[in-house]
Amino acid sequence: MVKAKRVLLDTAIVFVGTALNFFVFLEAYKRLVFPYINEEQRVDNAPYIFIYILPSFFIISLVSLILYKALAKHGNKNC
Repeated sequence: MVKAKRVLLDTAIVFVGTALNFFVFLEAYKRLVFPYINEEQRVDNAPYIFIYILPSFFIISLVSLILYKALAKHGNKNC
């Protein structure tokens, strides 16, 4: 039961990290790019954002969690 709780917490951390990174990206994109492109270009860019950016943020969040766990485990062994 404890292991399942830990996996659920780790999964939640990955998804929250992904969502926060994606929100920051969308806000920056909106402020930096929207004034300079028209509606058709915005619609054309949307699929690429969801195909490449969102999965990239998920992978980065997952790798960050794995590195954090590895460093925390290594740090506990040295104490």
